[in-house]
This record gives sequence, C-alpha cells and structure tokens, in this order.
Amino acid sequence: MARSTQTRSSDSPRDAIALLKQDHRTVSALFEEFAKADEEEQSAIAQRVCQLLTVHATIEEELLYPAAKEAFDGEEENEDLVNEAEVEHGSAKELIAKIEGMAGDDEHFKATVSVLGEYIKHHVKEEENELFPQLKKTDVDLKELGGRLEDRKLALMEQMGIEAEEEPQPRKRSARGAARSKSANRRPGSRARH
Repeated sequence: MARSTQTRSSDSPRDAIALLKQDHRTVSALFEEFAKADEEEQSAIAQRVCQLLTVHATIEEELLYPAAKEAFDGEEENEDLVNEAEVEHGSAKELIAKIEGMAGDDEHFKATVSVLGEYIKHHVKEEENELFPQLKKTDVDLKELGGRLEDRKLALMEQMGIEAEEEPQPRKRSARGAARSKSANRRPGSRARH
C-alpha cells in the first residue's frame, strides 16, 4: 500500500465548515491572482484553480452533502439548499472541463475563467450564508466530518498529483510588540546611560 506523502495540518481534525471555508479562501485568492497575472502565468493559475475546485467539489459531494441531507431529513427548505448546491457543482464542473480543454491563448479563455470565478463566488456565498449556518444547527459531528473531509481531500490530491497549499502561519507578534515585551522584562536601572 502506498504511503501518503501529504499529512493533516494537525493531529486533531478541523471543523468541517472551517476546512471548507479555508478552501473557499484559497480558491478566491487564486481567482484574484489570475485577474492580476500576466497572460503567461494565467494558464498555470487556472489549472491550479480547476484542480482545487475538482477536489473540493468531490469531497462535498461524497461526504458533506449526504451528511447534510441526512441531518436535514424532512426539512424541505434545507434539503433544497443541498440540492441547489449539487446542481451548481454540475454547472461548475462543465466550466472546469471547458477551461481544462482550452489553450491559454484561446480568445475565450480569460472570460471563461472569470465566469467560473463569479459562479464560484455566488456558490460560496450561498454555502457560507445559508447552508453552513443551517448545518451548524443540526447534530452533525462537524469535527468528525472535518476529519473525513480532510482525509479524503489529501487522498484525492495525492491521487491527482496536486501539491498541497501551505497552511497560513499564525500571525507573529510585530517587531514593535516584541520590542515592547522585551523592554517590559528589563530590570530597572539596566538601561544604557548616555
């Protein structure tokens, strides 16, 4: 059995919603990078976007949406949110396939990636403002689901040969803040005299 080269960011699984929101932020940043990039760089950025969206959509479809449907059993309005999300994924996949089949110099390449970006922005807004808050109200174990989502995500990324994004590092104290704390620890009278 092949060993995974990618590992979880920590031993304890993240909340499912936090993991999915992080994916949303990563892809959103890539769409912004695409808009500002030179034509030569855009193709590689678009490829990365398509890969990450494919993985993200897969883990949602395989794990999140079935768990949500089960939790929402009988709540038609909330079940409709999941059904809408699934339909939106279908349309996004069509755009992804179209982009993956295009050359970077195709006259519609930039426009197609931009349309995908707007489509994903709309999808993310609905998930984060409607679906996720409703899911939080259920008895779904979001930590356990987050662990399964992350495991599946890493397996898919390895299978597809996709490098993992580096996790954002926690903010370090600014140099000014560190200097203040050092000066606060000095003993009185230890100051250099001029």
